[in-house]
Amino acid sequence: MNPLIELSRHGQSYWLDNLTRKMIVNGELARRVAEAGLRGVTSNPAIFNKAISDSPDYDAQISTTAANHQSVPAIYEELVTTDVRDACDILRTVYDESEGKDGYVSLEVSPHLAHHAQASIAEARRLWNSVDRPNLLIKIPGTAESLPAIEELLTEGINVNITLLFSVDRYQVVAETYLRALERRAQEGKPLGNIASVASFFLSRIDTLVDDLLRHRITEQAPHESAIAQDLMGKAAIANAKLAYRRFTEMMESGRWRSLEEKGANPQRLLWASTSTKNPKYSDVMYVEPLVGPETVNTMPERTIDAFADHGSVKDTLTEGVDAARKVMADLAEIGINIEMVAEQLLNEGVQKFIDPYDALSHILEKKSRVLENHSQAAPLKSLAAKLRREVIRMTTAAGSGHPTSCMSCAELVAALFFHEMRWDPTSPKARDVDTFILSKGHAAPILWAALHEANATQEDPLRLRKIDSSFEGHPTPTNPWIKVATGSLGQGLSAANGIAMANRLDGLDARVYCLLGDGECSEGSVWEAAQFAALTKLSGLVAIVDVNALGQSGPTPYGHHTSVFAERFKAFGWHTVEIDGHDMQAVLGALAEARDWGPTAILARTEKGKGVSFLEGKDGWHGKALNEEQMEKALQELPEADISLPVQARHAGPYEPKTIGQPNPIAVAYDRGDQVATRSAYGHALRKLGTEHPHIVVLDGDVKNSTHTAEFAQQYPGRFIEDYISEQNMAGVALGLAACGKIPYATTFASFLSRAYDFIRMAGHSRPGHLVFCGSHAGVSIGEDGPSQMGLEDIAMFRAVNGSTVLYPCDAVSSERLTEQAALTHGIVYIRTTRPKTPVIYYSSEQFRVGGSKTLRRSDTDKLTVVAAGITVHEALAAYEKLHQRGITIRVIDAYSIKPLDKGTIAAAARDTQAVVTVEDHWAEGGLGDVVETAVGTLAPVYRLAVYDEPRSGTQEELLERHGISRNAIERRILEIAGQMGMVAA
Repeated sequence: MNPLIELSRHGQSYWLDNLTRKMIVNGELARRVAEAGLRGVTSNPAIFNKAISDSPDYDAQISTTAANHQSVPAIYEELVTTDVRDACDILRTVYDESEGKDGYVSLEVSPHLAHHAQASIAEARRLWNSVDRPNLLIKIPGTAESLPAIEELLTEGINVNITLLFSVDRYQVVAETYLRALERRAQEGKPLGNIASVASFFLSRIDTLVDDLLRHRITEQAPHESAIAQDLMGKAAIANAKLAYRRFTEMMESGRWRSLEEKGANPQRLLWASTSTKNPKYSDVMYVEPLVGPETVNTMPERTIDAFADHGSVKDTLTEGVDAARKVMADLAEIGINIEMVAEQLLNEGVQKFIDPYDALSHILEKKSRVLENHSQAAPLKSLAAKLRREVIRMTTAAGSGHPTSCMSCAELVAALFFHEMRWDPTSPKARDVDTFILSKGHAAPILWAALHEANATQEDPLRLRKIDSSFEGHPTPTNPWIKVATGSLGQGLSAANGIAMANRLDGLDARVYCLLGDGECSEGSVWEAAQFAALTKLSGLVAIVDVNALGQSGPTPYGHHTSVFAERFKAFGWHTVEIDGHDMQAVLGALAEARDWGPTAILARTEKGKGVSFLEGKDGWHGKALNEEQMEKALQELPEADISLPVQARHAGPYEPKTIGQPNPIAVAYDRGDQVATRSAYGHALRKLGTEHPHIVVLDGDVKNSTHTAEFAQQYPGRFIEDYISEQNMAGVALGLAACGKIPYATTFASFLSRAYDFIRMAGHSRPGHLVFCGSHAGVSIGEDGPSQMGLEDIAMFRAVNGSTVLYPCDAVSSERLTEQAALTHGIVYIRTTRPKTPVIYYSSEQFRVGGSKTLRRSDTDKLTVVAAGITVHEALAAYEKLHQRGITIRVIDAYSIKPLDKGTIAAAARDTQAVVTVEDHWAEGGLGDVVETAVGTLAPVYRLAVYDEPRSGTQEELLERHGISRNAIERRILEIAGQMGMVAA
């Protein structure tokens, strides 16, 4: 008789320790059941890892599940439950004929849950319901933490295989858990006969570890211990198993079990696992022959099954040699080998040995799903790219202008993003819980408009491109609701993408940001500022895609199609890089999928400008040129027309719960008049207080936080402070990206350095953010000895020139704190100008400052002239007032802290009341306070302007204010001069 079949006559079932789809499909599993007495199947992550990774049998199902955008764990679960369900069906006859004693298939919960009871319960329930077969065993490791899960599941009626048992004591705890679950069912009036469980006791792994420990004890210096160790080689596992079985028989003889048995309970059988022989010196059936006995299962791999079928011997052996087994354990203890410690180590290693293949399989599944999904999606997406090219040509020809060839080079990239990779909702342009696309190469706007129209994200007519009433502008602006930030001034998109990625991180949003750049714009230094920032901040959700089409506006780009140049640069900053043929759709899809695992990632796509049309492709001289009607028809003949539509299903990057923020309370301001405090310092105090009331505030600084005093905010709210180092362009772009996501960024540096970022600030104006605050400190010549390179003298003019901006210039600590607070409540771009030196506090802490207001600090009915000042010059004007007052000349002094919008009413009234207006500012004469006041005053009174006209030098604050005619003495002299000219006093 076949020894395998004979086992059943001795009360032992043998199960197969393997499961593959191939053996299910080709009938091997059914043949083993029908012809070789197979009574069950066990599986584990290592088995499924080998089955799935080494075989194409699963590819069709992987492709289907991947196309439905299922997660890797969901794909894994669907694959294994399919196999287990089919195996259960094959073994169902065994289950029925044995009345539920045999015919089981085991399926393991994720090994990552080995120490998490509640999670194990939830996953076991899901797997049980998914397979939906009574002959399923849910496999759970026998860790201490898993015992409550095992008991709960058995009580619920879910069959459990408790795995990774290595010690007799742990086995007994598991067996008692089974008894306890049965008792609970009995108390609840539930049947017991339909509950099955096995306790999987591992063998060969014990000998592998114990033999290794024994070898370390075989030395010439310890002959007695060496002899014992030599004799114990290869004996520990069998001895341990026999003692476990002895414990099993004792429990079966107990009154507790007899009571349950009378109610229909089935015993929890011992299952011998890990039965393949690891040491070639040992018998290949050493873990089968000595362990034959009733109410047991031996689960074997094919090699062991074949060996036992060939030369195995069957007789009742389990109860033999129990005393010898006890002696083996005693001898092990005598030479210092603690079997409980061995068991604990093996349990931990066993969990890890399942985690490793589980994770490896997850990685393989992800790669396979990508490849298979890409293969199935590549052809339709390729056709869609051609469709977008055709639409771009029509749009630009109808407009008579545009950049069709720059669009045509990136058609595959755009098609893959919008119609495959990106998670977005075509019905919700303002959604936050989605992936974001930033078109840094803004001149390629037509292909973006074409993609949005094709996705039914807009109903606007693409042929209205560049028309005055169309949101499809020549370059992207928020006139179109899908545009978060205006682009078109090259080199800015990646910084804004950084900001959006940072906002996602702050909001706990697992969304990605895709930024499409051109190779030509990568000559901009701002791109590499952004690349450094993304790497330093580890923006894993950021993907830069460079369209390397090798042609710029006036000729070839610096590096042609050498994508390696860009790849090496990005790598040097710490990015993951992928170089691809940007017209190979499978390569594009593969790169986008790969980018999910890394961050930040740069995809360098080698493309051809004008791709798809022979007289445009790779041809210089076509940048920014639309085709005429004849050329359009010729081009369309070369582009395949496909009747294709790929509907975009709404996909979100959840979960995401927007924060509900109440009305902020005013901050507390507390200074004594006369205190000496720099406005830059008060700005820092205010930010720290505002951080609590305004959780959307994010502060950025350019490596000067100890000077700008943003360090206070950084210390209290480190998660909302961004150190941008010395990269003001990127800082401005990041701030804009944050603002586009509803944050209130305060971007702070020296006023002089903001001029470097002015193109970003200008474009931010076109982006029309809800809230975006800039603060320039150390403004004007009053900073002193550092000299002209550090003196912000253009900043007021810069920010005044931005449409819709607000410009605020506090003169003391109270106004600085209040205006910093007002900036958070003011829509659009706000600029706060602060100064380096300490100035006296002149306002009561209760004083309020509204945007568009001013403060008249000195006033009488006899005022001869009005002095309008702001910031540092307010104090100079007040000092001049005192000196003039002593001479009998009264002047009106106005603190024009709101330069834009200016308090025109107060200024105009003062101009009417007095005979002249004098403006005093620590700024170039052009574009500053004097310009705005003169516009407000008009013909009401003459306006005299004191400002910086000459090149500054290093010097003290007092020297510089005096040298440039904006000191208290200079104000006094100028007013006396004006008064004399106007006949107010004797000259």
